[in-house]
Amino acid sequence: MKTTLLGKIRFFASLPSSLQSLLVSSFVVAFGSFMVTPFLAVFLKNSIGMPLPLVGTLVAVSTFVQFGGGILGGVAAERFGLKVSMVCALGYRTVGFVLLAASPRFTFLTIPAILLVAAGSALYLPANRAYVVSSVPVESKPLFLSLSNAALNAGMALGPLVAALLIDRDPVSLLLGVAVLFAVMTLVHQVTLVHSSAFQNPSQVSLGNLGTAIRQSGSAGLLSAYIFYVYFFFQSFMGLYAASVSNMRVFSIGMLVNFALLFFLQPWFARRIADAHLRTLLVGAFSVMGIGMATLSLGGTTSLLAGIALMTLGQLFLFLRADLEVLGRLPGNPAIAFGIQRLAAGMGGLLSGIVGGWVFEYYKTAGTLGLFWAFVASQCLLGATLSYWATRPVPASQNTVQVC
Repeated sequence: MKTTLLGKIRFFASLPSSLQSLLVSSFVVAFGSFMVTPFLAVFLKNSIGMPLPLVGTLVAVSTFVQFGGGILGGVAAERFGLKVSMVCALGYRTVGFVLLAASPRFTFLTIPAILLVAAGSALYLPANRAYVVSSVPVESKPLFLSLSNAALNAGMALGPLVAALLIDRDPVSLLLGVAVLFAVMTLVHQVTLVHSSAFQNPSQVSLGNLGTAIRQSGSAGLLSAYIFYVYFFFQSFMGLYAASVSNMRVFSIGMLVNFALLFFLQPWFARRIADAHLRTLLVGAFSVMGIGMATLSLGGTTSLLAGIALMTLGQLFLFLRADLEVLGRLPGNPAIAFGIQRLAAGMGGLLSGIVGGWVFEYYKTAGTLGLFWAFVASQCLLGATLSYWATRPVPASQNTVQVC
């Protein structure tokens, strides 16, 4: 294992500086984004004075554009190039954060600001991840896709911790600081990234034939949507549950556990995740995630942390394999593949939010809030069952990872 890890480190050091720069930049971009995203509703309510119904609507629209718009971002990346798309996306977000900082004084700027920030995210992520997987050999795609995930997760975990110290004191200065950070990242991308024929797709996808690409993703796209559906129960309702049965400090520690396990273990197991039998991996990972969700229902600090850890173990296997499965269906169009992943995340998150809101309120009113996680565990069990019956053994020559 030591030799293997050392070989991976040496391989990373031998990569072009553009790819190394992008992996580091992925952390910085996620860090800057999540200094704002978790606190957007608070900013709109407290600094601009928007009524809560309008705040909720804007946050929902922003989330839909970020995720659902990823499919259009993938098309743009295919048409205009990965580097151009990323540079433009970061430029959009820079302008969006500047406008958002000015919105307490000029409220008419609020909606354009939010749409620019959301559209920039939809355009950036498919191009970013396509650049990574297009820059390495086939056998190294799982490792570097997991490293990209780790960089994004690190930024998502650390951004809110820093912003929490500043958001109440001076939110405008925080937004301006994030805008400066994104302006620097725009310049870094322009200077360090390269145009390469390796990123030219032989079968370019346009708006006219986008439906064909979505159909080609087939069950892999549906699998991704279901994985995100289950995961977003945790993402959306864990904070509310922790506040009810424990405290937010435990929730914060749990989120750090979630981040740490994803950051360190997913790259370590990347090759095994890619090579594992699909049916075995899906059934096992959904089952472990379900055990974790069921553990959350017990309440108490130990149960919460143990449940989060178990849920994360299932999550890290499912997320990476879902990425690889979609890539395997669209080997010549990685930007479109990741755009479909973003669309799947949006659909899964939307359904999860609707179902979870009703179920969470029902059990809270009944005084049996822990049973909410029993319901979520049943959804994981359903995922394991569907995976068992829907997957079929395939010859090694048809393994999706080998063609991604």
